[in-house]
Amino acid sequence: MFDRLFVHTPYHFLKDALDDTIDIMVELKLAPEIYFSALHLEELGVDRRPLERAVARLEEHDLPCSFHGPFLDLSPAGFDPHIAAVTRDRFLALFELARICKPKVIVLHSGYERWRFSLNINLWLDKSIAFWRPLARRAEDLSTAIAIENIFETTPGGLRMLFDEIASPAFGGCFDIGHWHLFGEMDLSEWLGLLKDHILAFHLHDNRGRFDDHFVPGDGLINFDALKLLAESHDIKALVHTFELHQRSELERGVGWFKKNGFLVS
Repeated sequence: MFDRLFVHTPYHFLKDALDDTIDIMVELKLAPEIYFSALHLEELGVDRRPLERAVARLEEHDLPCSFHGPFLDLSPAGFDPHIAAVTRDRFLALFELARICKPKVIVLHSGYERWRFSLNINLWLDKSIAFWRPLARRAEDLSTAIAIENIFETTPGGLRMLFDEIASPAFGGCFDIGHWHLFGEMDLSEWLGLLKDHILAFHLHDNRGRFDDHFVPGDGLINFDALKLLAESHDIKALVHTFELHQRSELERGVGWFKKNGFLVS
């Protein structure tokens, strides 16, 4: 299914434990999906040297990277113009870091929650189109791509409309199977069928249907065999497949699972 597995890597892992983090990546043949919180961006606004050192180490071992941007308190489709402006500023700061790191994709959240938008997808869609269109052009200029991750979406219809409206090869989706399992109300086959031409990234982790556990696949209730079969039958060619593990002690066992079950083919 893929020959390179990315792994969730908060920026402070690279800042505070660079050698250990790179050694693990090299040993397990992984690549980092670097998560930047708002606080990380504040730090980097003052001093980018730790990130520049990390980039040098990644280049030394010919390791690619991807980005995951901040999301807490942010709202790309926010009705308060100040909230939307703060969100834009955070994302633009991330794009400046992309000039240094050259990520394959930048994973961001749409901010859609059906109750906040009164069950009216158009309230969210109109503002989302205006927000994302210039950022998609920015991504094109940087030779990267924005991948919008499903979070609380029960169906992918709103995301599909957004992708169709932006109509850029540098703007698509990140399919998070854990979030689909928690919040999705549509069959996996139909969901992937609707988004198959727009999926740029996968987030891979497991749960038992109650909490966003971020388990190793096989430790929860998600049918990963079905995901593999459907991704192959729909010929989905994502740029990045990320093991979004939050229990770092389980990393090696998780990588072994992806190899044993035919996901990681290298």
